[in-house]
Amino acid sequence: MFKNNMLKTEDGFKYINRRYATALLLTASLLLVSQIIIQLTIINMKSDARVVNISGRQRMLSQKITKCSFGLLLFEKNGVRETFVTELTAARDLWKKSHEALRYGSEEMHLPGGGSDAVEALYAKMEPHYQAMLQAVAVILALEEHGDTNQRILQDSALAIRANEREFLQYMDKIVFQYDDESNTKLLHLQILECTILLIALFVLALEWRVVFKPAQKEIKAGFDSMKKNEEYLNQLFETTPTMTILFDAATLKAVKYNAMAVQLVREWLGVDLTEETTFAQILPGPAEDEGFSERLLEKIRAEKEFSNLEAGITEGQIVLLSAKTLTSGDKTLYLVGLSDITTLKQVATFDSMTAMLNRRAGLELLEYLFGECAGNRADMSLCFIDIDRLKHVNDSHGHQEGDWYIKTVAQTILREAGDAYKGIRYGGDELILVTENADWETFDTLMRKVNDDLYDIGHMRFKPYTMSVSYGIVTYSQKRYRDISDFIEEADMCMYENKKCKRAQRATEEGC
Repeated sequence: MFKNNMLKTEDGFKYINRRYATALLLTASLLLVSQIIIQLTIINMKSDARVVNISGRQRMLSQKITKCSFGLLLFEKNGVRETFVTELTAARDLWKKSHEALRYGSEEMHLPGGGSDAVEALYAKMEPHYQAMLQAVAVILALEEHGDTNQRILQDSALAIRANEREFLQYMDKIVFQYDDESNTKLLHLQILECTILLIALFVLALEWRVVFKPAQKEIKAGFDSMKKNEEYLNQLFETTPTMTILFDAATLKAVKYNAMAVQLVREWLGVDLTEETTFAQILPGPAEDEGFSERLLEKIRAEKEFSNLEAGITEGQIVLLSAKTLTSGDKTLYLVGLSDITTLKQVATFDSMTAMLNRRAGLELLEYLFGECAGNRADMSLCFIDIDRLKHVNDSHGHQEGDWYIKTVAQTILREAGDAYKGIRYGGDELILVTENADWETFDTLMRKVNDDLYDIGHMRFKPYTMSVSYGIVTYSQKRYRDISDFIEEADMCMYENKKCKRAQRATEEGC
């Protein structure tokens, strides 16, 4: 039908076809030439960005070396010193490796080496300061390796590093700028070439419009006007619908009609461009672990003909309210499907915004489910009741903003150390619960000790005026001991309280419990 509307005779079709072919050939030729030039330039420039990035990183590494050196000078605690030694060694090794790669090239780091005369001259001036810093780092690491605590030598070495770092940074800045200038010069040449090709392309496009597209405009317009009249009502209906709406052909299960919101959301959710070839299963695949989701949904639509507000996870992490209705048009059967995104509402209703843990309601639902599984001998469960130490003191002495940071940091540390095998719950203001189906008491206790170690280090590194820690109580499921989940939580709470009393007594007497 469109062909008859656009082209009145076979000769007219051939004429337009030849003109379009010529126009496409010219456009393709220009694109090909442009791409060849770009690729040739990229071949020459592919390492420039990496050279600039690694050169810039050298400045950061030199500052890190200085920081670690003074860290070893200022801190006497073994754990902290070991951290600084590890960081200093790693920074020194990467700094040295990158320096040699920048100057002489490295296949491993994809660096060509052999810079311009200007770059080499700057490297030559910088070399004495670089070598002096390397020697000072070697002295510091040698002292640490042999357990020598000679503060005088350590201080002299750290001061030498700082003194030479100033000169190193100045020369490194000049080197980075030199690399950048040379790269920009190459880019300028590329821009000139591309502008020339662009001007030619614009001229060709203008010519194509005059010779090819304009003569066909009237014929094409007539065809579109006819099509618009036939689809005007249906378009208006779809576009005014405030939800994602798609019409499927029941025979082919392909999308035959959809609104703009459907196009946008399908692309956002699935990374799929919605077309008339897109199938029902592509648009509504279901979560990865639920392979039969699409088939079951189709069976429900066929069986019930019409339903609304069905909560469904159409992809991993994407939850919608789904409504469907079976329609007929002539001899065709169609499925009209509407979807409303409720992912954010579901997230807000399930997770605590401060800690990213399950909120109390959702957490208790999970615990009730796990307790029921344990009661039926289908699973095991261990639970840890956690109380954030001295949170009230932090709020009263340092403000609630600091208290919120304390809570979030504790929660993030717990989730990071626990991993996916554990679920975290924000049970109260300063009370958290960690639950798993797999860990025994000893494993859980080791995990929580690691959490407390991490919290201590975080507070120490941030110079917090209070000690960051948690008190905790761990219980494992026993069918004979617990009537319901409340008993289970209560015993964990009591164990936590005993742990807190023990810690208070230990602080008071400076003796172990």
